[in-house]
Parts: sequence; structure tokens; C-alpha cells
Amino acid sequence: MRFKRAILLNILLVCLLLTASCGKNKSETAPPRTNSADSLIIELSGQDGKSVLEITTASHSVDYSESSMGAFVNAIDSVYSAGGFWWVFTVNDSAGQIACDRYITDDSDVIKWHFRKP
Repeated sequence: MRFKRAILLNILLVCLLLTASCGKNKSETAPPRTNSADSLIIELSGQDGKSVLEITTASHSVDYSESSMGAFVNAIDSVYSAGGFWWVFTVNDSAGQIACDRYITDDSDVIKWHFRKP
């Protein structure tokens, strides 16, 4: 009799475990991830004849490296590139195709620095 009771209890336990594991996977119910990876945006106004870097350094603490291709921003206001996040800039919502020290702006331009994952 004990043997039958132990078998029945084990069968019941297995059925309960199988039933409990048949629920939805958490990844199926999680909200979809958006493409926007920005965690910080700094917006500045362009100035006739000044580069994006000149305008940025006038109002923010900027750590950058110079190379033959131009300046590369490592940090703005002590927020350093790390963990796959980088500082990238846009002018009038278009990605800069040249280095920030070589992009000369107009008074009508809107500069945005985005701290984002590519």
C-alpha cells in the first residue's frame, strides 16, 4: 500500500511540475525593445563659422582625442564612452559624416550630441 501511495505522489508531483512549466515564457510577454538606444542627449545651437567641437567645448567639459581623421570625443561632462555607448553628433537630425572639429555650423543649425549604442 505504501509503495502505491509513493508512486501516486510522485506521479502527481511530476504532473504539477509539468503543468506549471507550460506557462508563457517571460520573453514572449515582455514589451518589444525599441531601436532608440540614446540614454542622454545634449542639444546646442550652431554658430556661423564655428565647428561642432568649438561650440561644445564653450559650454561643456569635453575630453577628446585628435587623429589624422579629426577629433574623437571620449567624454562630455565626465560621461565617458563605455559599455558600448559612444558620443555621436547630429546636425539638423543628420549624422555627421566628418569629425566634429571639421564640421562648420551656421546660426540656423541644431547640434545634438547623443550618448548611444550603435
